[in-house]
Amino acid sequence: MPYFRFALGLMIMTVLSCTGGGQGDLIAIDVLLQPGPRMVAEAEALNARLREEMPGGFALDEEHVPHITLVQSYVAPSDLPRVLAAADAVRRSHDLSQLEMRATGLYHPDWGGIGLEAIAIEPSEELLALQQAVIEAVTPFAKSGGGESAFVPDTSGTPFEPTLFGYVGTFVPDQTGERFNPHVTVGIGPLDWLDELEQQPFPEFTFGAVGIATYQLGNFGTASRPLDEGF
Repeated sequence: MPYFRFALGLMIMTVLSCTGGGQGDLIAIDVLLQPGPRMVAEAEALNARLREEMPGGFALDEEHVPHITLVQSYVAPSDLPRVLAAADAVRRSHDLSQLEMRATGLYHPDWGGIGLEAIAIEPSEELLALQQAVIEAVTPFAKSGGGESAFVPDTSGTPFEPTLFGYVGTFVPDQTGERFNPHVTVGIGPLDWLDELEQQPFPEFTFGAVGIATYQLGNFGTASRPLDEGF
């Protein structure tokens, strides 16, 4: 327990130093599902194809972790310990070893003139129930009005698409419940090229989950900085 308190305190100090530490600062968070090895392998293979076509696109790495978003939100740094504890309580109350998900295809939204490619996942009753549990745990701490300073800086210099800020702020209710669109983002690519890619047959597959985690979001809505390493 003393180590946990030290690790959590150190993590919060790091986040505060990155956001400026003022009362008006917010953190853009993603409470996410960590997919099992089958999905990770498929995502990495697609990411490699995308980067061949668009070498400047991001790689899937420690700052762009493959994941399935359950809830995104803005929270105050002072609330972060309670947010992390609430998310961890959901993790401990759900047996993720019994969760089986199905990847059903590829799609991409237009993200400021480029495509943000994703693997679509069937929104099963189990996933919806898990998302609802996270909503109930985390949204009491939700704040509004987050901007670029709430995110991990993009060291590549790629500008943030302003629609991202509103997307996070309205994730609940706009991307939850009947509107939930579970997916794993795998990279970026030219719109026309992605249209052709998605015309190819997609072999559906099932995969599991290995955990629930909370990250600070980066550009393109990527999971860029783990916030709950103390748990």
